Amino acid sequence: MKLIALRIDEEEKARLEQLAEERDVTLSRALREGAALYLSELREKAHRARGGEATFLGIRRDEDGRRLDKPSRPSRGEREGIQHLRKAFYDRAFMSIRAAWEDGCSSGIVLGALGRWLSVVGLIYAANDGEVGWDWFLRDYCAGYGSPEASAELRRVIRGALIHGASVDVGAVLDSIGAGFVRLLDDAEAQELVRRQILPAWQVFERGLAT
Repeated sequence: MKLIALRIDEEEKARLEQLAEERDVTLSRALREGAALYLSELREKAHRARGGEATFLGIRRDEDGRRLDKPSRPSRGEREGIQHLRKAFYDRAFMSIRAAWEDGCSSGIVLGALGRWLSVVGLIYAANDGEVGWDWFLRDYCAGYGSPEASAELRRVIRGALIHGASVDVGAVLDSIGAGFVRLLDDAEAQELVRRQILPAWQVFERGLAT
């Protein structure tokens, strides 16, 4: 997890307080939203600098999505870790959500469960179980959600699914997100930098469940 400190002068603070009062929000929320916009802008700049076809982790791809970085072989322990992650979090967890949908479970319940699943993906992928983690995974790996607008719309639908139901093709959403996670696991097997990111995060998450 990365911590970012923001330093503001008295004039900027007064302006933020004024905006917070006008919009009936707390100053802390105004700061969070401002920081989120700042981080989003930085991410867009980094994405463009890497050629516009790179993941959050820096994997470069060609126009067809194939990796351009030189592959590396996982160690035996890393391979076992990836296989365990695939079996536990994709074969059991994700496919259980998929099976519930195919068995006729309501779209709201299915998307609600998918939202919880995406929160864990966000922790593993970007050390964030909220909007940032969801967004980076969706935009980097899930077909149809590569633009900020498409990602934001899907996240909005999933957040409100338990209350409003689904206004999307749930089967298509599951297809895209499931394939995206498999693609992430494939990247982990082929790229050391991805393994270094997701395997320790997965191990920390598992230990947290065991305590």
